[in-house]
Amino acid sequence: MKYIIFSDVHSNLEAIDTFSRIAESVTHDKRVCLGDIVGYNADPNPCVEWVRETVDIALAGNHDYAALGKTDTTYFNSSAYQACMWTRRELTEKNKQFLGSLPVEKEEDDIHWVHSSPFEPMEWHYVSNARDAEINFKYFQGPLCFLGHSHLPGVIEKKSDNKISCYVAPQVDLEPCSRYIINVGSLGQPRDGNPDPTFVLYDSEKQSVEFRRFSYDLSPTQKKIMACGLPAYLADRLELGR
Repeated sequence: MKYIIFSDVHSNLEAIDTFSRIAESVTHDKRVCLGDIVGYNADPNPCVEWVRETVDIALAGNHDYAALGKTDTTYFNSSAYQACMWTRRELTEKNKQFLGSLPVEKEEDDIHWVHSSPFEPMEWHYVSNARDAEINFKYFQGPLCFLGHSHLPGVIEKKSDNKISCYVAPQVDLEPCSRYIINVGSLGQPRDGNPDPTFVLYDSEKQSVEFRRFSYDLSPTQKKIMACGLPAYLADRLELGR
């Protein structure tokens, strides 16, 4: 089985449009979205509709649930909160119903799919280091977990001797005796210093994971953010990859 896996779209229609063209040229069996379809940017409805129509496995993230009033927003910074309230007003009822129907984690095809973390997935923890990973490996059974949330692509590997390593690599050949937590990065708002969106290709037969990036014209996204009265910071950060 071949998968295209992505996360943290965050209402970025221009990134989606470019990604969609790329995805059509890549051989795959399933598309997987790991949540945060909305938030931050200015096209929540088209992005939700695209996910609803084209994705095989879809999860909700904290910004999706926040836009529905289904999770706490007191920890959001000012820009995130303003975007959340704006998104809540903009979403159609049909798209709210779709987002509300999505789980935050799922076991399918012997893979653990989750937006934030296997440990307390509704608390929106980050899994960014070996200490975080040690906790989270206890909360899924199989060898492989894909997640998003931090917007930082990377691999966490736990070997048969229980040693855990965290690293970034363009491609990983999965070892049969290791377990993995793989962060697929962000399609709509990268934060690793590179503004190019990230997605992952996973081939279950070859047991290979490949990280891919692409460039797109982000200026229309920035202009829409400003035109909607959303914080200028949200437009600026797209260019910085922060």
